[in-house]
Amino acid sequence: NNNRISILIVTPQKIFLIILLSLSSFIFSKENSLEGTIAQHWSLKTSEGKFEHLGNYTASIDSDWTKDGDRKVIVMSFFASWCQPCIKEIGELHKIQKKYKDAPVQFFLVNLTDFFRHREKDIKIYRDAPDAIEFLGKKGLADITVLQDPTGRTARAYGVYDVLPRLFVIDKYGTVAMDETGLCSTCLKDELAPLLDELIAD
Repeated sequence: NNNRISILIVTPQKIFLIILLSLSSFIFSKENSLEGTIAQHWSLKTSEGKFEHLGNYTASIDSDWTKDGDRKVIVMSFFASWCQPCIKEIGELHKIQKKYKDAPVQFFLVNLTDFFRHREKDIKIYRDAPDAIEFLGKKGLADITVLQDPTGRTARAYGVYDVLPRLFVIDKYGTVAMDETGLCSTCLKDELAPLLDELIAD
């Protein structure tokens, strides 16, 4: 009988290496987290050509608020159309935005598709990536305001380089309250809503 059964032997050394790599990734993410810092100002165009500014929604606690309406909590996700985890995250944010449609929360998606397309012209996945707005429309996810960052200037200001998605929550006073790198489904389902409730009440 030529049939063979392959047995995967997991040694203590391999288990230790897996744990070490996972822990290193976690520590790296936390060390580079912007949680607790003042959010960098940004001014970006929407897909309709209108400028949006962080200062339209947040301001430091000791500054006079002169805008129409109240301060708002900001939820912003950096994404690209070629990034499948990004699309999954946007799907979850789509549901959460519906839940908070009457609350002082503003959702934004920061589009880096063209930034990667121009930076990495020789890499097929970036070069051939579909137009982000059309792609989201086909997925039924076009209801969150998309901000264009074709030069990556805002991405760099927030330490966003190669790992997507990157999710930030900024409170009404301009402080970063959440910074998550990569898709974290449990964070979105179990942590984001309670955090928004807390920040809205503040």
